[in-house]
Amino acid sequence: MAYKVIDIYRDLPRTNCGDCGRGSCFAFASAVYLEAFPLENCPHLDPDRHRTMEEQLAQGREEGEGRKPASSEQALQALRATVAGADLATQAERCGGTLTADGRGVALRFLDSGYLASRDDVAADAGDEPTIWVKIFLLIYLTRASGRSPAGEWVAYRELPNTVSKSTSFEACAARIAVQFEGDPAGLAKAAASLGGEPHRFGSADGCFRFQVLPRVPLLLLFWDREEEFPARVSLLLDRQVLDYLDQEAIVFLAEAFASRLLGKDLNGVAA
Repeated sequence: MAYKVIDIYRDLPRTNCGDCGRGSCFAFASAVYLEAFPLENCPHLDPDRHRTMEEQLAQGREEGEGRKPASSEQALQALRATVAGADLATQAERCGGTLTADGRGVALRFLDSGYLASRDDVAADAGDEPTIWVKIFLLIYLTRASGRSPAGEWVAYRELPNTVSKSTSFEACAARIAVQFEGDPAGLAKAAASLGGEPHRFGSADGCFRFQVLPRVPLLLLFWDREEEFPARVSLLLDRQVLDYLDQEAIVFLAEAFASRLLGKDLNGVAA
């Protein structure tokens, strides 16, 4: 019998605690199903439940369930084909990357890591091979880049067109950050600095940091600490021109990746 995302979700504690590194138990179930996260990343499963779920996952994978869906592989191949036919010198200039000496690739910074996007693949400057989702994300950025300067106007994700269906996922990333740093503004400042975040003034927020998450894509984090009966709150704002560089789904991936790195986690478990 197939062991789908909804089945994994039903067998989880469903507390949405975020201790696994995802914004919700359903997001974690999706990542486990796609083999982007190991099941043991949930620290609240008792041994018997964990063992039973692993057996069901193994049986499903023997029958072809899970793994990276064909659509993501097809998306990656399509993007590689686009890069193969692109003028990389032009795209490097548009996206703020650096063309390699041989003209066959573009060096990019994403969060706190360096990558090389070539006509054949995307490689990390150091560490493990990037996941398929990181590769897709960076190739979207490289091929979509318009070269247009940021507008200098900050907006919420839901203010961008065609984002209604994805806004909950985007905002869950901000909620993870708020929970982690509630009552610890100094910890947030330290984590922000580790990702290159610079203090910024904006409205009434208790703390505000500006990040250059990609060469042409800034992000603003606003933090309000808990106050009496109100819990801590975080908002992530984007430049109004962000769609000149990323599509709506890629922006959600960006938020997931940003939250994971700010919380000290790697990108291996971040899936679109």
